[in-house]
Amino acid sequence: MIDEVVDLLRNDEARLRAGALFGDPGDSLSLRIPGREEFLFVTPERCDPTTFLFETTGLESADLHAKIYRSRKDAGGVLIGQTPWSTALASIGARVPTLFDEQARHIGSAGKPIALGRHAQLWRALEDGRNVAIYGDRRICIGTTPNRVVFNAELFEKCAKAFVIAHAGGDGIRKLPAWVRHIAGARLRKDQKRAALSYALGRMPEGMDGYF
Repeated sequence: MIDEVVDLLRNDEARLRAGALFGDPGDSLSLRIPGREEFLFVTPERCDPTTFLFETTGLESADLHAKIYRSRKDAGGVLIGQTPWSTALASIGARVPTLFDEQARHIGSAGKPIALGRHAQLWRALEDGRNVAIYGDRRICIGTTPNRVVFNAELFEKCAKAFVIAHAGGDGIRKLPAWVRHIAGARLRKDQKRAALSYALGRMPEGMDGYF
């Protein structure tokens, strides 16, 4: 299983690098090892995957990943890093609304940017099931599967770009109707429960990488 997760991590890293979503100093990426309280972790500076326990890492850049895995039993992968759009969102300081149906279905609202050091606020934001947050000028992206963390990162870039451009131009921003957000959110929470059960049983979750 570890060899399989290593291959998945390398594949994710390559896909994220190709999309300019990983590779800058301070970026980090990890995947959960099913059935174990451990995760594999890489940074642009540490290309060889390192295994860390959820309880202690001994490495500051991995500590946030460990805390997310401890609090989010559904998290299969975590991506943390800065992009031009996450920096723009942090400077605007506004709540990012739910603009697209796939956003509601897979990542939820990003909420307002959270200042560095506001740990309690960050955990409240992530523990309610949302899969993205702006922390300082970095975005935290969570996925239920290795594929999903890449898809969610790509999706959030699309949402962030659309919001920043509309905000800068003074255009009116329309949220999805509440009933759409409610249905999509219910399906997201169902996926998260299934993922948590799969990981507890030592299996990689299936059927969560599609659009719907």
